Order: sequence, then C-alpha cells, then structure tokens
Amino acid sequence: MKAVNKIIKQQKIMWATLLILFLVCVICRTLPKISDVNWQTILSLFSLMLVTQYLINIKALDYLSQKIINLAHTHRQVTQLLVLLAGFLAMFLTNDVAILSLIPLFLVIHKQVHGPFTFPLALITIVANLGSALAPFGNPQNLYLYNHYQLSTANFFKISLPLFLISFVLILLTTFVIPATPLPVLKQTDYEVKPISLIIAFALLIVTLAGVLHFVPLIYTTIAVVAVILITNRFVFTQIDYGTLITFIGFFLIVGILGRQKFIITLVTQLLKQSFFITYLTGILLSQVISNVPATFLITRFSTDITAIFLGVNVGGLGTPLASFANLLALKQAHVHSRQVLLGFLTINFIFLIVLATIIFLLLPQLIKLSSF
Repeated sequence: MKAVNKIIKQQKIMWATLLILFLVCVICRTLPKISDVNWQTILSLFSLMLVTQYLINIKALDYLSQKIINLAHTHRQVTQLLVLLAGFLAMFLTNDVAILSLIPLFLVIHKQVHGPFTFPLALITIVANLGSALAPFGNPQNLYLYNHYQLSTANFFKISLPLFLISFVLILLTTFVIPATPLPVLKQTDYEVKPISLIIAFALLIVTLAGVLHFVPLIYTTIAVVAVILITNRFVFTQIDYGTLITFIGFFLIVGILGRQKFIITLVTQLLKQSFFITYLTGILLSQVISNVPATFLITRFSTDITAIFLGVNVGGLGTPLASFANLLALKQAHVHSRQVLLGFLTINFIFLIVLATIIFLLLPQLIKLSSF
C-alpha cells in the first residue's frame, strides 16, 4: 500500500492528465486515436531521458554544476548563467533538449547552494521556449511554418529575430529580481568522471541529437542508444521517469480530441476572418488550451498572416502547462508536487506572458511591416 501511495504522490501530473483525458472523452463523446500521439516526440524524449540519466550516473552533471558555481558569486549570477545556457541550447538544439539537459543540472546546483527554486525554474523554462523561437528547427511549430509557407531562411529570421531580441532583453532584466545573495562557501568535491564514460555519453548525445534533428531516422538512433546503455549501464532504465512519457501521450490524446471538435474549428474560422491582431491573439489563446503545436496546425488552415501566426503561437508557449509541452516537461523533470511551487511557476509564466504579449501586440504593425517579403 505504501508503494502505491508513493507512486500516486510522485506522479500527480500523470494521474491528473489521465483523469482529464477520461473527462474529455466523456464530454466530447469520442475515443482518442493512437494517431494523435506524436511518436517522434515520445522517442526523442525517451532517448534524451536515457542520455541525461546516464550523465547523472557518471557524475558529469555534478562536475558541470561545480564549474558553474565556481564561475558565479551570487544566486542571481547562477540563474543568469543557467538562463544564458538554456537560451543557447534552445536556439540550436530545441527547447525540449534545453529542458531535459538543464533542469537536472539546476536541481543539482540547487541542492548545493539552496537558493531560490521556483523563479529560476520558471525563467529557465521561459527562456527555453522563447530561445527556441529563433531558428526554424528550434521547435515543432517553427519547423512546420517554415515548411508549410516555404519560407527562405532569411525571411524566417526577419520574423523570428525581433521576438528573440525583445524576449532576451526582457528575460535578462527579469533576472535582476533575484537577490544578489552571496553563495555559501562550499566544500570542493573532486568528482571523478571517467574519460571512457564521458566519451560514451558524448557519443550517445550526438547520436540522439542526430535523430531528434532528423539527420538520421529517429528509430535507428533510439535503438542504438538503448543498445549501448544496456551494455554499459543497464541500471539507467530503472531510473527513468516513465510517468513523463505516459503524461505526454495523455496530452497528445487530449489535444487530438479537442482539435477535432467542431465548435473549436468553427470558433477559430470566425475569429481569423477579423484582422492580424485577432490572428495573433487567437494563436496565444488557442495555445493555452490545445498547445501551440496543434494550434499552429489549426490556424494555418484558415489564415496566411504568417508573422501574426508565428508570434502568436511562440508567445503562446508561455502560460499554462499545456501551452507548450516544454512547460509540462520542466514540471515533470523538476518533480514539482508542491501546490505552492506549481502556483508560483504558473504565476510567473502568466505575468511574463501578459507583459510580452502586450509588448508584441503594440509593436505588431511594425513587426509585420519589418518582416514583409
């Protein structure tokens, strides 16, 4: 009984997701379709989780955390370094990779310095979402828009660069809210990372990213990663949070059902006939309900306001846990079970969403003119 209670307590988000899925099925009077699940995403997450856990096991994250702590002198500087690192990874390796790589690192650092928790966690998630907006391959909605409208790389950056710059400045200024409290004096630990283990970890990461970025079929890279870890450290498989994978599958099924509802399709069709302002706001609001990737698929069926769509769905990644799967992933990776932490995370996300959405709304005519092609 204790084991069951422990599983329920540790997997609150998973059980809540499954309950919501059941209620959505009952209310909408329909069953989920297995085709609603983006198995590419599930395989990507599974591979990245394996590699991240392998890095944890060989003490690579402990070693890196110590280096970051040595570079920083205050809690604010620690957060700023993590935010910059998250933005860099999200720009080049997608927001999911940034979250999966840095949230475990943040947890290791927090355990040592005992600084603020909720605010840095929210900022890392926010910067991962917005940093990924810069490049066509940074997140799924960008890749879809890039291919759907057959944009050139130059034209894509005309749309994405202003949002990235505005977001970067806003996030950097926000980090100054964190007190510049000096870090405690820590005993230096000599973490021994075996060179052969580090080489294996680096090779696994390269192989995984090759699959995630579609250079190699993902199924092949996943099989390769599983095979190597089975041989080198099979204990990793017992440490993976499979609840995260079940949660993501549940959300894909929920989103699939909602995206097929006639009232949602009718509402979106009517709204997008109005103006590019409405298209932008629709992207934000719809993302809060069905996530920004399905929202992108739905809106592009009825509108050609490329800049308004792009800005709406990328800004709309902030807000609810469902707005972007990266939000959900961050909460799961951080093992957030406290109501206080969850409410704080959501509050920071919504404040940032309102501020950034307002700035972009006021600048929207200029941004559309700037990105015209």
